[in-house]
Amino acid sequence: MNIARLLPLLALLPLAAQAQPVSLRSVDSSELGIEIMQLRYDAGSGSTAFEHAGNKVGLMFRFTQALSDNWYWGGDARQSHGNINYSSASRGEKGGNADVLSEVRITGGKDYPLGAQLLAPYFGIGYRKLSTDLRGLTTTGDEGYRRRSQYVYLPLGLTHRLQLGPEARLSTSFEYDLLLDGRHQSFLSDTDATSNDPVNSQRNGHGLRLSSSVEAYHWSIGFFVHYWRVGTSDEARQSLGGVPGAVIVEPRNSTREAGVQFRLRFH
Repeated sequence: MNIARLLPLLALLPLAAQAQPVSLRSVDSSELGIEIMQLRYDAGSGSTAFEHAGNKVGLMFRFTQALSDNWYWGGDARQSHGNINYSSASRGEKGGNADVLSEVRITGGKDYPLGAQLLAPYFGIGYRKLSTDLRGLTTTGDEGYRRRSQYVYLPLGLTHRLQLGPEARLSTSFEYDLLLDGRHQSFLSDTDATSNDPVNSQRNGHGLRLSSSVEAYHWSIGFFVHYWRVGTSDEARQSLGGVPGAVIVEPRNSTREAGVQFRLRFH
């Protein structure tokens, strides 16, 4: 994704900067913005260790609907694109690998006003997909293939809002993500047309999130840090032309995302 195509969104911020009162409570609104981040994925150990690392740019959308008695619900979606570098202790290196991260979440919670502050616990359901295209040869001549990881998880979080004045607030969220189900698919048919594309199950893992942003009536700007740690998967069997082959395992891994978001808010 070319960041130059997203810059017009930022150019709209001054036009939307007319001061208006900002409430601490959740109100009906929607947000459209861009994010710029760095992603790093580490897996395995010793001679089997490898990593993916690179910068990504994406779009995000979020909406919130206020309900009675300070309850609220909403959803958010994001998709980021970029090229990552692959590095392995045993298989060499390969740069320029297309990488796409997609995520969709539905959450709900309740506001608890505390004067010039507010606490809002929330929970929900989330889906995350990371697709990496490693096709081609590494520096050692090893042939790469496409990889896809999918997580279904339960977000449990707490948002703290602090009034910075009548026209702005500081919103900070802490979140724990419980992995409910994970699937990792290795498209080994990219290297051998007679091979299947084995799928490994991943059920042992969790994530952590921290985000903070300054929010005005028509815009917001802030940072985020996401972390995932997932245990070793179960075993899957590769087959070549219908004949059982190697056992495939996705090793214990961790993912780190850190970046900034710029959002326009609509009421």
